Amino acid sequence: MQQGRASPPQQFAQQPQPPQQSQQQPPQAMGQQQMQAAQPTQGAAGGQPQVGQPSGAQPQRQPQGRGPQRPLLKPIRVNEIITDDVVTAERDTPVRTVVAKMAENDVGSVVVVEDDRPIGIITDRKVALALEETPDIAQRTAEELLHGDVFTADPSMNIFDAIQVMSDEGIRRLPIVDDNGALRGIVTLDDALVLLGGVVSEVSDTVQSQSPRL
Repeated sequence: MQQGRASPPQQFAQQPQPPQQSQQQPPQAMGQQQMQAAQPTQGAAGGQPQVGQPSGAQPQRQPQGRGPQRPLLKPIRVNEIITDDVVTAERDTPVRTVVAKMAENDVGSVVVVEDDRPIGIITDRKVALALEETPDIAQRTAEELLHGDVFTADPSMNIFDAIQVMSDEGIRRLPIVDDNGALRGIVTLDDALVLLGGVVSEVSDTVQSQSPRL
């Protein structure tokens, strides 16, 4: 009985499988993408680099907060500082009486009126200067000390305009009249400057309190 040859064991060749692509990117590629994502880009408006912003995108502007508002000088009109208790005299009032009214009321001027309308102002300085040429000026009437036009202002006039009028005309007192020309009061340069000095002082204190401390 012949013994059959044993067949050699079959070897099954396995077909080589194509290498699967890794889902994870090489470290080098990942590093390049991270560097590109983190690379700053410049905005179109301010040119300031912003991290992680796509190229060509507009930069987001942060809302700017309002700082402390600057104090403003409010408009001041002459009717706010008007002196309505005006010492007056008529044109035929003796200068001696005019001077006595100044001393009695502790003022340096008297407004001369006619039909309640101002026609001039007599000041203590004007009386003193008149004594040199007219020693008996005290016996004369107020009319003899009136020279030139009298300048008046409307109650609604801005205080800065009133100061400008006094400066241009070289006067320190400005009678205030109503629409009919009747005397309502008087504004002096001294009172105006004192008022403005107080307002500027308040504004200065406000600015100083709002300024950052260094």
